Amino acid sequence: MSLDTFNQKKDEEMRESYETTLKDGKKDNAVAFLKNISRKEVERKRSVTFSITESQLNKMDKAARQNGFKNRSEFLASIIDAI
Repeated sequence: MSLDTFNQKKDEEMRESYETTLKDGKKDNAVAFLKNISRKEVERKRSVTFSITESQLNKMDKAARQNGFKNRSEFLASIIDAI
């Protein structure tokens, strides 16, 4: 299971499809393509405080960077979502 927040392959496929549609001048296809894009429902975030050791914090920072996350909070949220 990947811990990536975004599916890079899907993002690339969408970009290529969008560019192809625009280059081909197929306006009807472009409109249909744009209608199929849906936004993920955004849930309100809440700040929390907890204690972990410095070594645990360093491990989390390293794992977040290795897995393409912007920061350790995003990484931790992804782990919790996977539970």
